[in-house]
Amino acid sequence: MMKTLSIVVLLASILTLNASGQKGEPVINLRYEENYSFSYNETIEAYKLLASHYKTAKLIEMGMTDIGKPLHIFMISKDKDFNPASIRKKGKSIVLINNGIHPGEPEGIDASIKYAMDVLANRNGLGKVLDNTVIAIIPVYNIDGALNRSAFYRLNQNGPEFKGSRRNARNLDLNRDFVKQDSKNARSFAQIFNYLDPDVFLDTHTTNGSDHQFPVTLIPTMHQRMNQPMGDFFREKMVPELYHRMRTLTPYDMVPYVQTAGRGGIRGGITGFEDHPYYSTGYAVLYDCFAFMTENLVYVAYPERVKSVIEFITHLVNYTSENTSEIRALRITAAAETTRRKEYVLDWAVDTERSDKILFKGYETEQAVTPISNRTTTVYNHDKKWSDTIPFFNYFKPVLTVQAPIAYIVPQAWGEVIERMKLNGVVIKPLDKDTIIEVESYYIEKVTPSTRATQGRFMNTGIELKSSTGKREFYKGDAVIYLNQKSNNYIVHMLEPMGPASFFTWNFFDAIMEGGEFFSIWGFESHAKEMLDKSEELRAEFEKKKAADPDFASDPVAQLQYIYEKAPHSEVAKGTNQYPVARLLKQQ
Repeated sequence: MMKTLSIVVLLASILTLNASGQKGEPVINLRYEENYSFSYNETIEAYKLLASHYKTAKLIEMGMTDIGKPLHIFMISKDKDFNPASIRKKGKSIVLINNGIHPGEPEGIDASIKYAMDVLANRNGLGKVLDNTVIAIIPVYNIDGALNRSAFYRLNQNGPEFKGSRRNARNLDLNRDFVKQDSKNARSFAQIFNYLDPDVFLDTHTTNGSDHQFPVTLIPTMHQRMNQPMGDFFREKMVPELYHRMRTLTPYDMVPYVQTAGRGGIRGGITGFEDHPYYSTGYAVLYDCFAFMTENLVYVAYPERVKSVIEFITHLVNYTSENTSEIRALRITAAAETTRRKEYVLDWAVDTERSDKILFKGYETEQAVTPISNRTTTVYNHDKKWSDTIPFFNYFKPVLTVQAPIAYIVPQAWGEVIERMKLNGVVIKPLDKDTIIEVESYYIEKVTPSTRATQGRFMNTGIELKSSTGKREFYKGDAVIYLNQKSNNYIVHMLEPMGPASFFTWNFFDAIMEGGEFFSIWGFESHAKEMLDKSEELRAEFEKKKAADPDFASDPVAQLQYIYEKAPHSEVAKGTNQYPVARLLKQQ
């Protein structure tokens, strides 16, 4: 049975004013110290209580999820202004915190409630951040998974007692769905993100993997994805200062998310994380947002994980508030540069020739025999700690770059793509009449569909293209998308077929590779003879191929297919393997 929400409102807070003339604080009995994480219903009730008590707080429904429940944002604004456009005009920054994308990793859910309580009550002077900053919290993003609680999920994790499931009601991992947006959750998130246009974004998680002495690992988005002034500020000032504050002002030291660089284990170095746009931080940086993901160590006790997230949120918002003017100015400059950008990097690779040195604190490993299966495996010995400087390969080099067209034209037949574009703030100008336009078109020369579904889709990889320029017919209502807008990064990453997170990669256009027209061997042969009789060149090619290829010479169907594919009237290639999205290279 679901435990009921244990919320006690002090009688004095209901009936009287305290000595300062303000109502007393509502008391929300968070239970993370008891190894218990709030359920979804408990979480929403807690935010409702805060919103009803404080005029500076508001709980807003923002779109639906696959489970049929609305996605919320909880906003805290000192002057009770909850309109993002108005907030930005005042020069304030907006911090967006996303929780429960994987509800089995719930520390951010409890931590955000506690942080909201402390800011609203101005505990330890925390309310000062509201002078320059508005805080927005998504209480639980994967509501579907949060409602599906069990003590048997993530059994290797050190608490809490009950955890939600990783995937949502459609069995999607929502941290792979931010750009393709197959879930209602992701489509509602896109509306929230484009509505708020946050300056700083945080997504809270728990990590599996290697064991070490750090309760928090951090994924800052790739600084190379930003324009240079913004990326330099992020890499040289913001990220180092957050590490410094967590190390010196809290009990919770941090280290970059642990991905080993190759042989040699952790001592051989770790790499930065390439957060493709289908991840939350990769999506956020498409919109020139400073983005972070905390990954708390799975082996740390749940109460300490929650408290470490509270500390990180505190220092992240403090830093944002202290540096609001510079953060806002950098984002404004970056957004203007984005509207003019001509070259886009779609994919990156770790630069193995360049690294920084970081202090890592780990545990020695040993071989042990497992108690049930009697396997020999590697274990960490917590009695044998080590500290050493190791390489951190956090620089990336471009491996796939494209030149931007003036615009893309998406035929209206591909309505799923157009609808997602609109949800992501893309400005579209439909054609007002049927017209013939000279464009560049891609043809899919080679593609390797995956043999196993990912996110319910068989992703395309190994994509090879050819392109040609020519006139194509488009129709009234087809979508023209000019690259002069703040959504340029999203547009290019999604419409360039070779992008690792593009709509083509995610199978939205697979029908183009199925072909369509065909011939019947019963009625075509007389037409084939007529073609050979009319074209000496075609007959010469045909006879040459028969002479050189015995298998071809003995296969009548292959011979007719060969002639059919040479037929101008059949236009066999028209539309087949032609990527439907066109690139407009010059103004019409």
